[in-house]
Amino acid sequence: KKPRNPGTSRASPRAFVKMAAPTVLKFEAFPDRTLTVMLFTNVTNSAEIHQGLLDRTLEPESSLLDPAPLHSLFALHVAAHKALVDDSRNGLTTRTIHSEVVYNISANKHITEGLRRFGMGETATSVLACRFDASPADVDAMKNAINGDVVDAADLEAELAKLTDHARVKKYYKPGDLECSKAVGSVEDAIVQRIGTRDVL
Repeated sequence: KKPRNPGTSRASPRAFVKMAAPTVLKFEAFPDRTLTVMLFTNVTNSAEIHQGLLDRTLEPESSLLDPAPLHSLFALHVAAHKALVDDSRNGLTTRTIHSEVVYNISANKHITEGLRRFGMGETATSVLACRFDASPADVDAMKNAINGDVVDAADLEAELAKLTDHARVKKYYKPGDLECSKAVGSVEDAIVQRIGTRDVL
């Protein structure tokens, strides 16, 4: 009988996927705050998670987004920063800072529509999960709550780009041809501008 190499493991491929490192975003204006971001693919329990969101029983509390209309990680970073600013001024529009992130990504002032468009749906197979100031225990709990494969931080932006639904991005943000021309700006510039100025327009 051939001896098993002691350097190998019997752990399943999914076990290694669950160990993937999350992305941690930092904020210059809020040096003590962070946002931990994890992209899950091949999700199989989205209906259960969605119900937990509706019942407000999901732990730990987090922002759960549909990655398809999210154009970039930078847009998420801007939306999260805006949520921190609003929270510091006791000016949240939604119930929690985590739902505020989802709402802030929308260019629309209609709260329900913004949460519906950018929040995860009950049939989602890909979910972008985010939590402010997440502890290692929080990260483990998020991984355990969502049955799916975690994308490693090194691959996050590339995987987000693959999942982007450009038709929905265009429908929701309506970037103009002129403002997105090479000489003027980009689609990302247009989206970030709408996130930043939504409440003053």
